[in-house]
Amino acid sequence: MIAHVSRLWCSSAAAFKRLLNLLAGLMLLLMMLITAVDVIGRYLFNQPLVGGSELIEIMLAASIFLILPTITWQQEHVSVDLIEPRLPRWLRAVRDRLYHLFMTVGCAYMAMTVWKLAERAARYQSVSEYLAIPSAYAMYLIGISLWLTALTFLVMTLLGDPEAHHTSVTNSAQEAPAL
Repeated sequence: MIAHVSRLWCSSAAAFKRLLNLLAGLMLLLMMLITAVDVIGRYLFNQPLVGGSELIEIMLAASIFLILPTITWQQEHVSVDLIEPRLPRWLRAVRDRLYHLFMTVGCAYMAMTVWKLAERAARYQSVSEYLAIPSAYAMYLIGISLWLTALTFLVMTLLGDPEAHHTSVTNSAQEAPAL
């Protein structure tokens, strides 16, 4: 039963991962284009792109939080393994499950907090300074990404190491053509 649920989660997570990576990549591409237009406008025509830095700030937050569930699932967080080789395998498994449970609670708490802030920003009709983009949109996106990250940590808590359960390609160089 757990193997079936694990396979189902891994296959849907792979498709969802591609979508999140595509959206985050699109945000990076748009940030690059906006920066180029802003620099060209500023230095060649003495006319910077109005609201360019504001758009880049919003897209930077979006790209970071869109990729967070993927980074979590692939276990690509920055870590320092000082005592890793000395720990027995069973103790590492227990440590990882406790860590994932702790991170599930932490991400869920942050998601609830950001969601409340987004609701308050929507209620007060808070907008950005130059382009009047509602602040709540970015906050809702961050909240949803944190919920997805909490869900990912919960699945990792229940299933253990995702590398042990899925058979999909995890090498980034081999995965790039599939994107």
